[in-house]
Amino acid sequence: MSSLDARVQFWRFHVSSQKLFSTDFDALHSAKHANFVNLREILQETAPHMVDTICAYRAGYIAQDRRKIESNFFGGNLHGVAATNALELGIDVGHIDVTLHLGFPGSIASLWQQAGRSGRREKPSLAIYVAFEGPLDQYFMKFPKKLFRSPIECCHVDAKNQQVLEQHLVCAALEHPLSLLHDDKYFGPGLNDAIRMLKNKGYLATYTSCDSSSGIWSYIGQEKMPSHAISIRAIESERYKVIDKRKNEILEEIEESKAFFQVYEGAVYMNQGKTYLVNELDLSRKIALCQEADLKYYTKTRDYTDIDVIGGNIAYPARISNVQFSRTSAQIHTCKITTTWFGYRRIWRGSNQVFDTVELSLPSHSYESQAAWISVSQSVKAAVEMKNYSFRGGLHAAGHALLNVVPLFIICNSSDLASECINPHDSRYIPERILLYDPHPGGTGISSQSYVIGMLYFGCLVALFVEFGRKGKGGTDDFCNKAFDWSFVEVKPEVQPLFTELLNAALELLTSCCCSGDTGCPKCVQNLACREYNEVLHKEAAMMIIKGVLSAEKSYFEEIPNSASTS
Repeated sequence: MSSLDARVQFWRFHVSSQKLFSTDFDALHSAKHANFVNLREILQETAPHMVDTICAYRAGYIAQDRRKIESNFFGGNLHGVAATNALELGIDVGHIDVTLHLGFPGSIASLWQQAGRSGRREKPSLAIYVAFEGPLDQYFMKFPKKLFRSPIECCHVDAKNQQVLEQHLVCAALEHPLSLLHDDKYFGPGLNDAIRMLKNKGYLATYTSCDSSSGIWSYIGQEKMPSHAISIRAIESERYKVIDKRKNEILEEIEESKAFFQVYEGAVYMNQGKTYLVNELDLSRKIALCQEADLKYYTKTRDYTDIDVIGGNIAYPARISNVQFSRTSAQIHTCKITTTWFGYRRIWRGSNQVFDTVELSLPSHSYESQAAWISVSQSVKAAVEMKNYSFRGGLHAAGHALLNVVPLFIICNSSDLASECINPHDSRYIPERILLYDPHPGGTGISSQSYVIGMLYFGCLVALFVEFGRKGKGGTDDFCNKAFDWSFVEVKPEVQPLFTELLNAALELLTSCCCSGDTGCPKCVQNLACREYNEVLHKEAAMMIIKGVLSAEKSYFEEIPNSASTS
């Protein structure tokens, strides 16, 4: 699907939204990225009296503005809110009549949680799910019963994330003093380091008569309720304030890792349907000064992200020395993620044509997280290049394909996991690997969960994509129904490498997609969240790479019993 087709479909979705907002219903319009500007423009043309009765809502808005929007919505002053998943948690909405969901949010749990915003007072309600062109959306359109029969996914939280642990400990210490001797069973081996860090920050103190290694630690912070300062939607504590220069008002607070994507000097910034031009970015005070402007263009950064991994835990035991095939193995380890910004583009809103390119001088942003990856052998690379396929494009497409199937295995959405995307203008060496990483400081544990997980029904998950798109190829809908019935498959008690299962599912996704062309389509290898705008993609190369990796892994597993029998 071309970018023009995508814009037309988004426009159609927003036309449906304005029709919904024009009724007497109180509606919640939910999407991964709420395009409120388009919605306001359509309403101004078709229902101008409704323009002031809707507003946008996202987590970055300051708490005061969010509470005001919630109050106006709950009080009946607003008939509709166009929101990201920020309204999914943490609020009590009692009178919403309709929820409109644009695109699958990433998990069954999120979809039902969002739909549950309406009809909470025993009143009739309506939830409308509009599917996009992504593989999961189209799968549920092909098998709609699966959407309603699917169990809620298992949630994964990495309790070892230092920032998450520290935030929990501050709140826990307020309710009851902490003990190193007794509380490690609740908070894990990182408790000692976290308490030491919180002591240095002035949040915790121990009684002087007690040994600090076994003493009781109490909360001594300045906030009466530290939980109020902790976001349930973000890990980062460092934020940039976006300030309206003329009114001297704070418009939004943006996480540090996202600030340089949105509020660099010269950026076009959007807030509540209004367009602002960023005049100044003060790095020392972490503020961005902007003023409202009537602009017919938007801006996009030019940047690249490096993922550096050192060492790593090899997924499988060491091979015997006389193996004759190439070595590949899934790995997981801490990684350092560094994003560098070197410019931005000015793009006309109507045509999406780039008309100017501007250089930027910003510091790079680095943080540690987690990554899972699998190496691609030189023989596979040579085979791909023998076909005159783009090896880089194959790696890029393979990473996207894995991202597209991960939500079938793990509860996550597009912001929870990322793949290593290839910069089309970067000629530097890149490792021969397929890599997924957590794009959050410290990591949420999702990439490590994609590496290995126990007690998972692998067979039925892969079967979903085997059946998807295979009408007339021997599959039956009855088989797919059984595949999705969790009681049909026995629980596998042993821990198995999930990365291999992801590769199998990704390969089935690619082979079952009927699109033509090297760059694939949104149903297989194109990804809306790609930082490189889906450039340098090669679907056929991706299939060759995944097949090569799976072949090496299969040979490896077959070798293990042989080596055991000869020893």
